[in-house]
Amino acid sequence: MENIQGGISVSKVLRKAASILCMVVLILSMSVPAFAVSPDSAKETAETSSSGTTEEKTETATEEQTATQKPKPTTASEKTDTEKKGDSEKPDKVHKKKKLEKKKKKDKKKKDKKKKKEKKIEAPEDSVSVRSKTALDREKKLKRQLMQEESLQQGLMHTDKVKEEIQKFYASLEEQSGSVTLPGVVALTGVKKDGDDTQIGHRVNHLLMELAQKTKNRYLKDIARNYNFDVAGEVKVADVIQEEETIQLKQYLDQQLLNCDKTQEQRIKDLKKSRKKIQALKKQIKELNADKPRIFDPMDLLKKSNLSVEEIRLMLKGTALEEQAPAFYKCEKTYGVNAVMVMGIAIHESAWGTSRRAREDHNLTGYGVTSDSAKGINAPTKEENLMMTAKLLKEKYLVKGGAYYHGPTVKGVNQNYCVGNTWAGYVTNRCYEIMKRL
Repeated sequence: MENIQGGISVSKVLRKAASILCMVVLILSMSVPAFAVSPDSAKETAETSSSGTTEEKTETATEEQTATQKPKPTTASEKTDTEKKGDSEKPDKVHKKKKLEKKKKKDKKKKDKKKKKEKKIEAPEDSVSVRSKTALDREKKLKRQLMQEESLQQGLMHTDKVKEEIQKFYASLEEQSGSVTLPGVVALTGVKKDGDDTQIGHRVNHLLMELAQKTKNRYLKDIARNYNFDVAGEVKVADVIQEEETIQLKQYLDQQLLNCDKTQEQRIKDLKKSRKKIQALKKQIKELNADKPRIFDPMDLLKKSNLSVEEIRLMLKGTALEEQAPAFYKCEKTYGVNAVMVMGIAIHESAWGTSRRAREDHNLTGYGVTSDSAKGINAPTKEENLMMTAKLLKEKYLVKGGAYYHGPTVKGVNQNYCVGNTWAGYVTNRCYEIMKRL
């Protein structure tokens, strides 16, 4: 009994201790911070993170393996229509590529072969450019003629005023001439001034300038400035050596007076003729290109010479080719081939137009002459021969794609135009020779 009671008391003690322990645990659990993680939770989090990293590594490895891995060939039955079409096009592409490469090799071979065939030609290459005194002098004359014609036209339109002023001028001239027998001849004979002297120093010059201003005559104004006139015989007509250094105004002024006395119908006709003359003179001045240099460039035969017919005639003066000056001019104007080059070929091939072929066959340029015994390709006239040659040079020798093109140079033309390799040198030197005559 005593033992039973002792056991009961122990049991009570243990229960009490257990309840105290539970209270302690409860108090402790309530004092832990909200963010604290239990060991079990930490373990779960670590396992989740490790699992995620492993999954990422696995995915990356899978992607790399997929990228490097070649697709398995599909069978013909598994291929789509597009794939089948692509397979059929592959041999065509390969074939075209091979064909293109073959063509390139062939073209290169052909080009190299052509280069080997080219003759080694020595010839001068310097370009010549000169200012033409002939052209400048010619321009001055044409401009003076133009002013004269325009003044005549002006006189036809204002006859009364012009007639009155010219008659006054003649009266003043007679008063000043004194005892001179022929005042109209001596007084109105002008001598060209030296240099740029445009001062009005003589009495007749003053009278002419006054007449020019009253009648608005540019021609008379220009003459009064550039020529000296005399009423007292200071300058005699006989003292003048060169005719081109003088000018006679009496005939011009008399013509003005005659025009004033014409009927209205006659004046209208004369005005029409005058307008045509003025247009023709303006055209000549424009085509003369006096302000442009005259050029021969053996390295560019399509560069224009800017020569006039008159200048070409001067360059060939005293030779059998002189009469062909208009034809040489026409060659350049029609085909754009430098006229000096065409002249150089003609000079060399025809010995200045004196060879048998030139005289009998009208062949000045050796057109179609491959040997001394060859008949050549001849023309009915020398002009036609020159035009044929210029056309041949332009179409086959001087432009890319031409059958005999080796550059637009004299040396390039020599490659096929002549068998020898000295032709270019001879022709170029002939061109230099005639350029010096300008």
